[in-house]
Amino acid sequence: MKLIEEETAKRVEEAIRKRVDESLSSEEVRVEIQRRLEEGRKKLNDEVAAQLQKEKEAALIEARQKEVCISDCTIL
Repeated sequence: MKLIEEETAKRVEEAIRKRVDESLSSEEVRVEIQRRLEEGRKKLNDEVAAQLQKEKEAALIEARQKEVCISDCTIL
């Protein structure tokens, strides 16, 4: 009985693996994976651009503050 269960489990596993492989190799799945990759890349690019913009603005503010300090300090 145990041998029959093991053989059945092995066949079911093989059938599932075959269906998964067939699904993954389908054009529809490839297109979906490509779409998700492109969305992920775009999201990352947008996040990096936003972070760079924040850092640029912070650097400009800091530079202006130093400039004001320098001009105030030289007057004294």
